[in-house]
Amino acid sequence: MNNITADVIDYIGKYDNGVLVLLSINYNNNFTEGTLYYSNEMLAFTVDESIEREIGQIELWDGYKDLIISILKKVVPYDEIINRLDEINFSEHLTPDTSSSFGEEVDENDINIQDV
Repeated sequence: MNNITADVIDYIGKYDNGVLVLLSINYNNNFTEGTLYYSNEMLAFTVDESIEREIGQIELWDGYKDLIISILKKVVPYDEIINRLDEINFSEHLTPDTSSSFGEEVDENDINIQDV
């Protein structure tokens, strides 16, 4: 059976009134990183794409609930840590010349449609 465990590496900081945590993810004795974002109202968990290539979407994995519970037992409760963390400023990591192709116009001649 596929076994996934996670340990807290670092509390990255506070973002949008939630806590962002860096995790060490152990999947069948291969270590990668993941993140956990949590607040009083929401939870988001990410793992490395290599894990999801093998098991599929992490949220649909049969051990997901137990894994999330084990992670939540390891993190500092939201109410205890939220005011002790600095706000994350992602703009510090962007350069002024950073560009994105998101939202660019698409030339219809570049689209190939194949019948399946």
